[in-house]
Amino acid sequence: MKVVSSKSVSILSSLPALLFLMLPAFFNHLGEEPWKTLFIRSGYCSLGLLFFCLILSPIKTVFPQLQIVKDLNRYKKEIGVAAFIYAFAHLSFYMADAILRKGQLIIAKFFRPVIFPGLLAFLILLALTLTSNRWSVEKLTYKKWKGLHRLVYIAEVCVFIHVVQQSVTWALVTFIPLATMQILRIQSNRKKLHPF
Repeated sequence: MKVVSSKSVSILSSLPALLFLMLPAFFNHLGEEPWKTLFIRSGYCSLGLLFFCLILSPIKTVFPQLQIVKDLNRYKKEIGVAAFIYAFAHLSFYMADAILRKGQLIIAKFFRPVIFPGLLAFLILLALTLTSNRWSVEKLTYKKWKGLHRLVYIAEVCVFIHVVQQSVTWALVTFIPLATMQILRIQSNRKKLHPF
C-alpha cells in the first residue's frame, strides 16, 4: 500500500522555505543582516534535503521492509531537484549579501577554500538537475546517465568539505549517519552477491 504521494513530497520539500525563509522574512525576523541570514538558512535547507535524498537508498537496502522508504525512493529525483533549488537560493543570497556589503561581487572569493567546494557541488547538482528527465536518459543512454548521476557522491564530499570548515558539529551530525548507512548498504549488497 502506497503511503507517500507526490503532493506530500512537494509539501515536505516546501516546508523549509516556508518555516525558515518566507515567514521570517514576512514578519521581519531575519535580524540585522537579512541577506546573510537567508543565505545561511537556505544553505542548511539544501544540506538537509541533499542528506535526505542520499540516505533514502541506503535505508531501503538495509531495511527493505519499510514501506514509507520504498515510497520515498520513488521521489528521489524530486527531492534532489528541491535540494538544488535551495542551493541556488543559497548562492543567490550569498551574492546579494556580498554586493550589499562591498558594492560589488569579487569573483576571486569563489576560489577561497571554504567556498570553492560548495561552488563545485553546486555545479554538479546543476548538471544532475538539468538531466533529471526521460529525454536525458534516452539521449545519454541509461548507462552513461547513471554514471553521470553518480557524481552526486563527489558533490557529497564537496559539501562535507564546505560545511566542515564552517561548522564541525553540523558536518559530523549530518555526514556520520549518512556515511554509516552508505557503508551498511555496500556491505548488504556484497552479501547479496556473495552470500557464502
